[in-house]
Amino acid sequence: MRTTVGQATATPPRWCVHELFAEQAAARPGAVALEYGELKVSYRELDTRANQLAHLLREFGVRPGSAVGVCAVRGPEMVVALLAVLKAGGHYLPLDPEYPADRLAFMLADSGAELVLVQPEYADHPGLADRPTVLLAPDGAAAADRPTDAPASTATAADLAYVMYTSGSTGRPKAVGVTHRNVHQLVRRGRFADLDAGEVVLHVASLSFDAATFELWATLCSGARVAIMPAGIPSAAAVEAAIRAHGVTLVLLTAGLFQHVVRTRETAFATVRRVLVGGDVLAPTEARAVLAQGVELSNVYGPTETTVFCVVRRGVTEAETLGAVPIGTPVPDTTAAVLDQHGDPVPAGECGELVIGGPVVARGYLGRPALTAERFVPDPQAAEPGARRYRTGDLARRDADGTLHYVGRADQQVKILGHRVELGEIEAALGTHPEVRSAVVTVHRTPAGDKQLVGHVTVTEALGEPVGAPLRAYLRDRLPDYLVPTAWVRLDELPLTSNGKIDRAALPAPAPTATATDDARPAPDGPLEQAVAEVWQELLEVGAVAADDDFFELGGHSLLATQVVALLCERFPVELPVSAVFEHPTVTRLAAELLRALTDHVAQLSDTEVESMLTQVSEG
Repeated sequence: MRTTVGQATATPPRWCVHELFAEQAAARPGAVALEYGELKVSYRELDTRANQLAHLLREFGVRPGSAVGVCAVRGPEMVVALLAVLKAGGHYLPLDPEYPADRLAFMLADSGAELVLVQPEYADHPGLADRPTVLLAPDGAAAADRPTDAPASTATAADLAYVMYTSGSTGRPKAVGVTHRNVHQLVRRGRFADLDAGEVVLHVASLSFDAATFELWATLCSGARVAIMPAGIPSAAAVEAAIRAHGVTLVLLTAGLFQHVVRTRETAFATVRRVLVGGDVLAPTEARAVLAQGVELSNVYGPTETTVFCVVRRGVTEAETLGAVPIGTPVPDTTAAVLDQHGDPVPAGECGELVIGGPVVARGYLGRPALTAERFVPDPQAAEPGARRYRTGDLARRDADGTLHYVGRADQQVKILGHRVELGEIEAALGTHPEVRSAVVTVHRTPAGDKQLVGHVTVTEALGEPVGAPLRAYLRDRLPDYLVPTAWVRLDELPLTSNGKIDRAALPAPAPTATATDDARPAPDGPLEQAVAEVWQELLEVGAVAADDDFFELGGHSLLATQVVALLCERFPVELPVSAVFEHPTVTRLAAELLRALTDHVAQLSDTEVESMLTQVSEG
């Protein structure tokens, strides 16, 4: 009986990512490579601008082994920057401008990046303070006088293409080094999307999320077209609008965003040929809704260490959605074994750790040899000398026919909105707060069924009550938003087991937030506060909401924040950014921000337009 699914290859690819792109640029120079709103960028133009910037990077000393930070949001300039780094021979380091300064500074120092390519609006980011920068202007002015031909390629398939940081259990993020060979495998050997020049792929992921690797390189190295979503947290309405405007044929989404879009815009994917969903468990109800529209749906699995995807269930069936949807079988040239704690294969149907082998396996963790040796272990089945396979830490079981099913985690790692979250990293950050004596972070389900990070803390009296707001503010200065708990439980002592370890099973769930019906809580006052409260009640599936209730402590998250803004802007004729919910998270404060936006809007209107707006609001 076979105990390992798939078969590894003994012939590693030779071409680099930028060489695969150059092949397409030479074959179809006039074809559209990028669409961004009304802007269209051809393969020739993208190639030329990247070549010029690559020559400039060579002048800065960029060579194979050089890390170059790219601090940018989705847009054509970002794609030019990534391609230029690869053409110069270096590897890129995604730097999310929304990350706290300390985290960006750590990533730059830890990766050894000596140069940062940055969009002008983020040039003064404090996290970049001690690094030389090159501005990514839309007109490419920084390198406009450089040669338009490509610099001689010096990188090999074994060199790094990018470095991506993931959450670390010790409190220190870890850098995964991904090679050109790894990306080549994804681009040319995946065979799970049939990408060709006729496809239009939506680019919706942040650059710091490895789904962007597929969205950009699988598309551009296949001669297809990338439709770039505007910067910011994608709303369901924006995803649907982009699909319609650009004629998108293929979409890759995290399970959370997929569920959010289908719940609120059920027919958003009706015109799409293929939808790929990964990053967490695929929701069966939403999967059935998409299948009913004749869309091909694939469930994809793969940690960053295995280059986006390593296991795929292409063509999910309705019957499979009646239970937990399988993650499928390995992509070509890849192996997947389910092993026990001794590293031996378990029989079909039994649970064990999923271990991945083949050319999708990344180089390892940069500067972390001990951790690399622990997670990237020798591959006894590989024909290539020195090959390793990756211990995912995920629990899985294998059917007799080789189909794999995801079971859960063997450690404290969780997925929140598609992001890998090491609870230990959050606990370590909380432990640096001078008023926190001890902290444990867990995951709780909200009334709406979403995952919510909960911080259980023992603190000094100096912190006062409630503890949530000051601790959340403290963490937001140190961690990305997706790592910040939204609910808090203050304890006198953490519960312990008989052997003195923290008893996670005994940690209490967050208490239901007091409501506006409580005598001591202020009820929403006025039509704007009432409108905000009604939207929150609908989205969060909670009872009465008080004026001082916090959106995130009630179970809100970034995807729901986009929906809050969308619903308020439907009711009131204003434009409100999603950031308003983060910056003004209570009913009273968000209503005040809504009033400010309305006041600014009214000031621009004529008397007739004001009268029409008031009629619209009263009828809405």
